[in-house]
Amino acid sequence: MKTTSHAVILDDQKIVAFSFALLLKRECGIELVQSFSQGSEFLQFLRAFGKQELFVFLDYYLPNENGLSLLTEIRRINGDAKVIFLTGATAPAVISSILQYRPEAVLSKSCELSEVFACFEAIKKKELYICSEFERILSTYDKKIKTFTSREIEVLQYFSEGYSVAETASRTFLSPHTVVTHRRKMMAKAECQTIGQMLKYAREHNLI
Repeated sequence: MKTTSHAVILDDQKIVAFSFALLLKRECGIELVQSFSQGSEFLQFLRAFGKQELFVFLDYYLPNENGLSLLTEIRRINGDAKVIFLTGATAPAVISSILQYRPEAVLSKSCELSEVFACFEAIKKKELYICSEFERILSTYDKKIKTFTSREIEVLQYFSEGYSVAETASRTFLSPHTVVTHRRKMMAKAECQTIGQMLKYAREHNLI
């Protein structure tokens, strides 16, 4: 399989990013592959790269944030970017939350090489690609999956680190009222009565 596009990988597990970059070059014929472990460095590269076709491989779990929080910014900077979540997350709530943002594909870090090839082929046809592991997880999940927005998960992350409503508002550039609204919506989705219960739910479902 050969392609002429470029790719960028954002993953704080450097050995994973390095190995996957080699795979993209050697097996998929990607001409240029850059890898980053920090969101700020990744966004700086994206702005400099310009509005060209680009495959973006994005992990869900990142230092101090999650991949969903970067998705809107990626699309604002480069509308031609093809976003593929490459993640070790296996919780149905996480996979479902990713899918509601309509990336081009979602791949498990344990997927076969053939599925990476299939992912590129599906993107060429403008079709969503979900790897077989995630398809199986979603098909066998016997409960209604609750999905959370990137902003809700960002707020939840700050709460999990012990920040107050006011502190969270300051760090997310939101008003305290908006933070409280996000908290209330999350608790309603998860059917929780306290923030402690909400955090327990989030951890059990690997949202944070």
